[in-house]
Amino acid sequence: MPMKRCLFAVLLAGGTLCAQSPAPPPAPPAEKQPAYVRRLSIGATLSVLSLGMMPDRTSTNVTTIPPVNAAYSTTGDRKATQRIGYGLTAQLALTGHFALSAGAFRRRFGYEFTSDVYTGLQDPNSLTDTRTHTVTDENTSGHYTDFPATVRYYTKDRHTPGPRAFLELGGVMRRVSGIGTAIDTTIDEGTTSCCVTTPTSPAHSSVLGYVGGFGMQFIDPFGIRVVPEVRYTRWRQDTFESLTTMTGRNQIEIMISLTF
Repeated sequence: MPMKRCLFAVLLAGGTLCAQSPAPPPAPPAEKQPAYVRRLSIGATLSVLSLGMMPDRTSTNVTTIPPVNAAYSTTGDRKATQRIGYGLTAQLALTGHFALSAGAFRRRFGYEFTSDVYTGLQDPNSLTDTRTHTVTDENTSGHYTDFPATVRYYTKDRHTPGPRAFLELGGVMRRVSGIGTAIDTTIDEGTTSCCVTTPTSPAHSSVLGYVGGFGMQFIDPFGIRVVPEVRYTRWRQDTFESLTTMTGRNQIEIMISLTF
């Protein structure tokens, strides 16, 4: 009983001091809430581009000194280019709502460049074209590997069950590798000389870009995370930059990841 009531009872009864009531036992510690989203998850990603990596372009160039009349064109090689890429992805939860995502995605590209050039002066007394006519056809292909890293904000705490949406912002680095080139040259509609196989040198073997996107995360009963998302990338530089051969700087991709 309380100390004051105990002393009062002693005085009335003339007895000995009464014992205090024992303190209640401490409450058991609250159980830690289990995480619905793991601290670290790793998996595979499939990516599909909605825009071409090498836009089709044409241009002409006419000069009088020296006398040149040239037409250039670049088209994406549909056979060599693969809009579908693949790679690995990982995510590290930083807080309940924020996570760091990183990956490495690889895809193949290709383009065809044609140069149609007339050099020299036309003989006014000739009924045929007396200028030198040179046609050059270039086929180049290779691989891009993208290394994006983004910070994601999830609409639900990682301890809360259920699907969740996210927004992400970050940066990306692209590396070009495995470049192969074949160049054929025909002069005055004569015999075609084949083939120059020296790989075309890119303007920048590594380029940086900015990434933004949004997506969802679903978790099935077996614990597999299914993450569909849409990303937009703006490249700061062109990997290839020569005449009409200019790499596209805008990239939109639809991605789906399976992580564990």
